Amino acid sequence: MYHHNTHLEFIIVDDILKKITQQTSRDVQRRMEQVSMDMLQKMPWYERTVISLYQSIKNGSGIIAEHKRQSPSKGSFNCPASLKQVVTGYENAGASALSCLTDQPFFGGTLSDLQEARQLVNIPILRKDFMISSYQIHEAKAYGADAILLIAACLRTDELGQMGMEAINLGMEVLYEVHDREELDRVKQATASFDTKTFIIGVNNRDLKRFKTNVANSKELLPHFPAGVLAISESGISDPDVVVDLQKIGFDGFLIGENFMKTTSPGDSCASFIRQIQQS
Repeated sequence: MYHHNTHLEFIIVDDILKKITQQTSRDVQRRMEQVSMDMLQKMPWYERTVISLYQSIKNGSGIIAEHKRQSPSKGSFNCPASLKQVVTGYENAGASALSCLTDQPFFGGTLSDLQEARQLVNIPILRKDFMISSYQIHEAKAYGADAILLIAACLRTDELGQMGMEAINLGMEVLYEVHDREELDRVKQATASFDTKTFIIGVNNRDLKRFKTNVANSKELLPHFPAGVLAISESGISDPDVVVDLQKIGFDGFLIGENFMKTTSPGDSCASFIRQIQQS
C-alpha cells in the first residue's frame, strides 16, 4: 500500500511539472506573437547594468525573499499586503535579493509584477519562472530581472548550458535549481566552463522523487557541489535556526517565500527572521 501511494504521489508531482511546462510553452508562444524579440531588445531596461545576485548574497544576509501569491499545492496565501508593501518590506528587512514569480496560471504572478518590483527596489531580482525558451531570458532582461532560474528537472543538460550562457552573455546571472545528485551532476557538466561568479546552485528541499522534505536534501547534496560555487537552500525553511545550521556547513543563501507570504506583513516577518539569524 505504502509503495502504491508513493508511486501515485510521484506521478501527480511529475504530472504537475509536465502540466506547468506544457502550459508555459503555450504562454510563451502567445507572448512571442505579441512582443517580438526585437521589441524586447528596444525596451529601456534591456540595456540596464544588472545588480550581481552573487555579490549580494555573498556580502549580505543571504536571504532571497520571494513574492508569491499562490502555489499549486497550497492554493492562495491570501496575503493582504500589496506587491509594493511586500517588496519594499523585504528590501528594508535586509533581504539580499528578491525572487519574483512571473508564472500566471499556477502561481498568480505576472511580468508586470517584475516590472513594478524593479521600479521599487535596488536589490537584485530573480525572475522565478519555468524557463524553457531563450525568449524568456531576453524577456527577463527587458522587464528588469538581474538573474533567472533554470530548473534542472525541466531542461536537458545541453539546454542548461546554452540557456545559462545566453543569460550570462546578457550580463545576467543564473540560479540553477536541483533536487538530487543526478540533476546536480548535469548542472556541473553544463557549467564546467563558466565563471563561478556568474551562477549559483540551489537545492530544492521539496525533493520530487523521494518525498523528503526539510533540509536533509540540502545537507546530502552540499558535499557534491562544484568548488567555489555559492550554495543556496530553497523551500520548506521556516526556522531561523535551520538557516544558522546550514550556514555552518557552508550554505550561503536561502530562498524563502511561503513562510513570509502566509503572514499579513511579509516584510515584517522577513525582518524578524533575519534579526533572529543575526542574533544566533
